Amino acid sequence: MKALVTVLLTLLFAAQGIAADTSTPPARTAGEYALNFGAVYVAQWSVYLITQEKTVADHGSWDNFTSYPFKPEFDKDSFDYNIFKHALAGQYYYLFYRYRGYTETEAFVWTFLSSLAFEFAVETYTEPPSIQDIYQTPVFGTLVGMGFERLSHHLRGQDSAWMRALGYALNPFTLLPNYPQELAAMPNVGTDSLGLNVSWRY
Repeated sequence: MKALVTVLLTLLFAAQGIAADTSTPPARTAGEYALNFGAVYVAQWSVYLITQEKTVADHGSWDNFTSYPFKPEFDKDSFDYNIFKHALAGQYYYLFYRYRGYTETEAFVWTFLSSLAFEFAVETYTEPPSIQDIYQTPVFGTLVGMGFERLSHHLRGQDSAWMRALGYALNPFTLLPNYPQELAAMPNVGTDSLGLNVSWRY
């Protein structure tokens, strides 16, 4: 639960603006692309350190981090575990990029890149990259994200408060107002504490 809260807080505070449609987006600077990608990367590290604390302590090393990227393999996780776990992670990547103004195609591409970043530049601290995860996370995550985005939009238009609440729960990024441009968020993860440092300049 703490891991889910951390990733949502990080991405919610990093996401500026409201939902975008699928029309041609305005041109972005390299810095904007880097900021969005970096927000997801910080969230990935935060979740990994929280949920894999024992694994990191027992097996983590920077030697692994530099050598494992060259040794991808098929992991031994069960098929259903892989599907549900990575679809859940991938749909948050996708929804984050969508609500940063990316088109559906762009959001899929950046979800794929974020998945690569996790496999080759986060998880390699403890284990080799998983070949299945490289494609399962962006593909299934995008499919789930597209479905949740549309269902959320439909539910938020209903008269029932419960239906609207469910719509926001399916896509928490829809809770965001128009945020100022100069906003930064960084998780603060300690051995016995969890926090979020937020800088807001307006």
